[in-house]
Amino acid sequence: MGAKKGVFFVICGPSGAGKTTLVTRVRRRFPDLVYVPSYTSRPPRSPRELRAGRYRFISKEEFERCIRQSGFLEYAVYAGNYYGTPRAEVQRLLAAGRDVIKEADVQGVQQLRRRRFGGRLVAIFILPPSLKELEDRLDRRGTESAAARRQRLERVLDELGALDLFDYIVINRRIAQSVERLSAIIKAERQGP
Repeated sequence: MGAKKGVFFVICGPSGAGKTTLVTRVRRRFPDLVYVPSYTSRPPRSPRELRAGRYRFISKEEFERCIRQSGFLEYAVYAGNYYGTPRAEVQRLLAAGRDVIKEADVQGVQQLRRRRFGGRLVAIFILPPSLKELEDRLDRRGTESAAARRQRLERVLDELGALDLFDYIVINRRIAQSVERLSAIIKAERQGP
């Protein structure tokens, strides 16, 4: 019997649903859970974002070269920029029996469902309690123009049509409760199918 492969936890949901906050807090509870940053061709929004380590910033040309070399498990284009999950890093971790967590979009989860990558995929969709709450969260963040916020809200409706791709749905009403739910999912899934 071979060594136990890792579990690949993919957290998805609309911008403003609270994915990053939830992943950050869950990682504190599970320090052995490895976070794999996404690669992106977009420039960093701030020095703080560079330090946060959620993304690895590369040029569009370098990203496209990685695509040609099958360097991503999944990738997507959003607002003219590429985003992707590094294949070799995730496969190495899963083969070593390490559990991995990362954020992706619906398109990424669709691609992951079609591919073999050496581990078990557990896809979790994070929803805000309502579209109004989501709109308020995006307004409070203040990181995007009104047009970009509108585009994100329209995208949510498309994402809701793909909920059957997900193993779990967590409605993020209160951060503490959602962290408990997400932690319970991770504990249960680590026990095996």
